[in-house]
Amino acid sequence: MHYVALHCTALLALHRTARRRLALPSLHPSLIGSASPNQNRLPPPPRPRPLSPPVHWLGAPPWRRGRWACWAGLGSEGVVYRVPVRESHVLKRSVDQHLRVKIIYDRSVEGLLPEKRHLINNKLFPQAISYLEKTFQVRKSTGTILLSRQCATNQYLRRKADPHRYCRGACANHTRCGPVIVPEKHLQQCRVYNQNEQLSDVPDQEGVRDADFVLYVSALTTERCGHENIIAYAAYCQLEAEMDRPIAGYANLCPNMISTQPQEFIGMLSTVKHEIIHALGFSAGLFAFYRDDDGKPLTARYADGLPPFNESLGLYQWSDKVVQKAVRLWDVRGGKMLRHAVYLLTTPRVVEEARKHFDCPILEGMELENQGGMGTELNHWEKRLLEVGFSNNCIFISKYLCRWYKANYSMAEKLDWGRNKGCDFVMKSCKFWIDRKKQKRQLISPYCDTLRSNPLQLTCRQDQRAVAVCNLQKFPKQLPQEYQYFDNLSGVPAEDLPYYGGSVEIADYCPFSQEFSWHLSGEFQRSSDCRIIENQPDPTKNYGAEEYGPNSVCLIQKSAFVMEQCRRKLSYPDWGSGCYQVSCSPQGLHVWVKDTSYLCSRSGQVLTVSIQMNGWVHVGNLICPACWDFCDSCPPERDPPALNLSRAAAIDLCSSSSSLVITLWLLMANLIPLVTGLFLCA
Repeated sequence: MHYVALHCTALLALHRTARRRLALPSLHPSLIGSASPNQNRLPPPPRPRPLSPPVHWLGAPPWRRGRWACWAGLGSEGVVYRVPVRESHVLKRSVDQHLRVKIIYDRSVEGLLPEKRHLINNKLFPQAISYLEKTFQVRKSTGTILLSRQCATNQYLRRKADPHRYCRGACANHTRCGPVIVPEKHLQQCRVYNQNEQLSDVPDQEGVRDADFVLYVSALTTERCGHENIIAYAAYCQLEAEMDRPIAGYANLCPNMISTQPQEFIGMLSTVKHEIIHALGFSAGLFAFYRDDDGKPLTARYADGLPPFNESLGLYQWSDKVVQKAVRLWDVRGGKMLRHAVYLLTTPRVVEEARKHFDCPILEGMELENQGGMGTELNHWEKRLLEVGFSNNCIFISKYLCRWYKANYSMAEKLDWGRNKGCDFVMKSCKFWIDRKKQKRQLISPYCDTLRSNPLQLTCRQDQRAVAVCNLQKFPKQLPQEYQYFDNLSGVPAEDLPYYGGSVEIADYCPFSQEFSWHLSGEFQRSSDCRIIENQPDPTKNYGAEEYGPNSVCLIQKSAFVMEQCRRKLSYPDWGSGCYQVSCSPQGLHVWVKDTSYLCSRSGQVLTVSIQMNGWVHVGNLICPACWDFCDSCPPERDPPALNLSRAAAIDLCSSSSSLVITLWLLMANLIPLVTGLFLCA
């Protein structure tokens, strides 16, 4: 059976009232049946066989029937390969023009609550599609898209020298793309082969014009939505014949998981982008269909145009030109070294980009995820090496979707995770990296080794766009030996060390600093993303005088901020970082706390903050980041001038307090009768 790669996204809770947010794709039908006690190890590829078409027939073999080729079975997911596209009657578009995506909303979207329907129709998908259309250019333009009909018997024939499929017996009453019924007007004519070799034709419909990809969007409560915390899933459903590029796919949002809270919009938007990119072709199910720069398949094909099918994997088998297996020497606790198998995408452009990004000239390719089960495994970059995922990293995406698309690099966001870290980072375990950095008394970033505690010790996410906590934790069971990284941890007995690791399995249990969210009585309140203005703390709880918004970043606090009001002092137990607005000027990077600007003359400079806000004085210390982290142009680093605002003048707390104001008003009120009496006596 032929299955399509399917991808889902989930949010998982992390920590009591302060919990992290983590997106994880879910089960992947193309790998169903391959699970074993060691399911992270993929079965070996099938033995080579002659490149002749696989034959499945009923009755007499098809090749004895003259002009008919063979029967073939359709998979349960109904993926249709080699769909002919009607050529346009106008000149083909240039390769430099943008991808065109046509959104078709299923009736289920109309059945949502008005606020959810508005979110999907007017915000989530229009913004996601706009971003992707600006990011990708299609390498092979299409004419009108007419999708192939599915067959009632799940079996079809192909005629020699005819690109169309002919159903045995009858076409299906409905053709589906995932859970969505495709509108009749989007379908090719019904082509049927009968025993008398007669064709029953229904004329072609009008199809979808001026589009390179059709995305069917639904909001159905499906069986897959029953899996814990599934927000959405998406996949391709039909591929065009000439280049094997997906021309149709679907995205289903689970209705109960759609959040209309403004604080969660960026996360929802990222999820939608992520899923659409899977439908466009970032999928292990399509590795065998990748092509080189000349448009030639990187995997050999049978006479019917399809690659060999791997029954154990449940998908078409790729060649070594696309994916290769490698073995790493893997440092673990106790001074031991194990053999750690990885799978790498090895197309020439991916190899070039990966070597350049990590500054490792011997890197064989870009490592694929080897954990997470079906749906995550092989369908994402290895999270240990690219923690931020791929949906915002257009450079890697364009190299990955070989030959089908070109990328507009001006849309690529900055990707710092792993940049220029070298071969020790990308080819060895995180234990090796952490130990080497500690020996040299250097920061172990992007990893961490701080145990989660109460109160929380806050830090910044690696990209400095969110407040974060180190996700190092104790597990109820010992971790697999290849993921035991610590020979010692402060306050942890030696016998407990095998239980400790990063909370994210698909990052090989390597601990790193991760965004989280605050919950109250189980209800989401806000996340720690600095860019979301709705995450702004309540004024009565804004101890660090933070400001969330589009121009805000995460800064390290050298000391806990204190709110002072005359003789009263308040501080918050969870501290270590906060969100603050920054701006750039010819003088360098400026940090803004309320309306006061502090100039960072050099990285690591300590800013002494003392400002009034809402009747309180907020006092604390911030550490300057590097100017180049946020500004395109920076002056040379220098010592701060003597009159730098980082040396704030002390504020008279009592004269600034609201209690003094009240005292003065009471004094005035008592003086009024006296003054009035004196005036009358005069």
